[in-house]
Amino acid sequence: MSAPWIHVPGLPCSGAGSIAISPDEARHAAGSRRLRDGDAVTLFDGQGSVAAAHLRVGTGADVHAEFAAVERRTPCAPRIEIASAVPKGDRLATLLESIAPLAVATWTPLECRHSVVHFSPALAQRSQRVLIAACKQSKQPFVPQIAAVRSVAECCEDARARSMRVLLAHPPEGAAQELHGVSLSEGSAGVMVLIGPEGGFSSEEISDACASGASRISLGDSILRMELAASCAAALLRLGRSAE
Repeated sequence: MSAPWIHVPGLPCSGAGSIAISPDEARHAAGSRRLRDGDAVTLFDGQGSVAAAHLRVGTGADVHAEFAAVERRTPCAPRIEIASAVPKGDRLATLLESIAPLAVATWTPLECRHSVVHFSPALAQRSQRVLIAACKQSKQPFVPQIAAVRSVAECCEDARARSMRVLLAHPPEGAAQELHGVSLSEGSAGVMVLIGPEGGFSSEEISDACASGASRISLGDSILRMELAASCAAALLRLGRSAE
């Protein structure tokens, strides 16, 4: 069995050393994982730095990890970003848990005309915890970033400024382009997929996206919930490209 992963912000980029484990991570290691002094663990900072280490448990809440070297991982290509409306209740956690293992670089909460749930600071804190836990479980060294809340038009403008291709998960009338058939040009810095709320994108939002160069794509014949649409889009782009 591979060593359990522990999230340690501030992990050095190279060299050997010792670093403190946060009280929350230490409690989880001792409680849920039943780790003890000297046990092997893997440290990661969520930004690509990973280190094999051993726990050193002192008195009270003093828990450190000693490591001999730090490895710098390379981000997966292509860069994938998901921008979606915010689902209700625990479905937000389901969405985030499904995209983190697929190396989605950024999740942007969309504020849409038909949005029901509005992203709050409390949701942001919870979402960050969910993403870190999902990366620990899946051994994914890059924790997706949570961007500021944006409208569809703002997302398209930001993506265009960074040479990202934008895909709008709202099939056009007539023959729809399937996501797995989308090709990424060599000049593209990656792809951003926009996923609307349960009520769908408004006609104005669709017009704004298309005017900014977004391509309307289909995720199949069925109407998918936001969290399923996000995971399907990320999987088709990440795993489909890996198989090519």
